[in-house]
Amino acid sequence: MDKALADLIRMSNITGKDPALVLGGGGNTSVKTGDGRCMYIKASGTALKDMSEQRGWRRLRIEPVLAILQDRSLTKLDPVARETAVVNRLLDACEDGCEGGARPSVESHLHALLSSHVIHLHPLAVSAYVNARNGQTELAKLFAGEKLPPLWVSYADPGYMLARKIAALVRDYQQQHRHKPQILFLEKHGVFVTANSASAAL
Repeated sequence: MDKALADLIRMSNITGKDPALVLGGGGNTSVKTGDGRCMYIKASGTALKDMSEQRGWRRLRIEPVLAILQDRSLTKLDPVARETAVVNRLLDACEDGCEGGARPSVESHLHALLSSHVIHLHPLAVSAYVNARNGQTELAKLFAGEKLPPLWVSYADPGYMLARKIAALVRDYQQQHRHKPQILFLEKHGVFVTANSASAAL
């Protein structure tokens, strides 16, 4: 089995079996291949804890996934047409021979922006902060003194527009810190944790 796929299954199963981290089957995970050309990502409709070598993931080429974010013509579409177009382009980027129509996470383009190993969850403890009126301030206190502080992402509708917003924020963060963010808190949504290995992400 490809190491990247093995890492994806490990991260997914460990986090998916912890009820403190996962609400229902929610959340997604991704791992980029060693050559940086492709990415394994959780498929929609599968619980993290149920992912296996045979099911629950798709393999995408990263270049066409990132190209979606550069396509300004998508911003001119109404939300339904835009998200349908994005889903179709994500399916076109798949190269895995998987049958049955499982589609990659609609947040695939967001994952493609981040480090090689990504875990996105909606833990109750995190929800208490990202939904609180003073959540950003309180999180800043918790992480005060960290060399790489978490990135706060103010609310945007999930999907393409959120990914474009995060793309700009990640660029600014890299210019300031010379490193991609390791933790992203999304207002009224959840948390992304990113790292360069499965163990570090976990």
